[in-house]
Amino acid sequence: MSATFTLTVTDFTRLQKVVANRFRAKAGLFSLEFGLRVVVWLCIGLAAATYARVMREYAEISQPLGTVAVLLVVALLAIVAMPYVAQASHRKFMLAPNGAFLSPQTVSLSATSVHVSSSTGTTEVPWAAVLFREEDDANYYFFIDAMQALVLPRDAMAPFVAELEQYTAHIKNAA
Repeated sequence: MSATFTLTVTDFTRLQKVVANRFRAKAGLFSLEFGLRVVVWLCIGLAAATYARVMREYAEISQPLGTVAVLLVVALLAIVAMPYVAQASHRKFMLAPNGAFLSPQTVSLSATSVHVSSSTGTTEVPWAAVLFREEDDANYYFFIDAMQALVLPRDAMAPFVAELEQYTAHIKNAA
C-alpha cells in the first residue's frame, strides 16, 4: 500500500504550529518565556504610566515628549510584529523549492515501518522510532525528534486509515 503526494508551504506552516503547541504544552503556563514576557509588558506599562504623568506635569515640553511617544509606539509595534515577520522570513530559507519537503513524495506503509521516497532520496522509519504522533484536519505528524516529523496528508492517507491507526496505536498519544 502506497500513496503519492506533494506537501506545500502551508503544510510546513502547520508543522511549525504543531511544534509550537507541543512546546507550549510541555513548557507549561509558567515557563521562563512566559515569565519574561510578563516582566517586559509590566515594564512597558509602568514606563507608559510614568511617561503620561511627566507629560501632564510638564506641559511646556509636551511637544518633544509627543515625538518620543510616537517613536516608542512605532518601536513597540515593531517588537510585537518581529516574531511573526521572523518566522515568515525563516520559512523562506528553511524550504528549498527543490528540497525533500516540497518535492513529490511516495509513502509506503508496512506493519514495521513507513518508507518515504522522493526525488532527493529515500528513508525508512520504523514505527518504534516514532516518538509521538499529532494530527490536525489536514495532516498526520509522526515525530522522530522534538521538531522533526514525517508529514503525511490526510487526503493521501485516506485509503489506508485503518492500517495507519493499527500501526500507530501504540504511539497515538505518547509523549
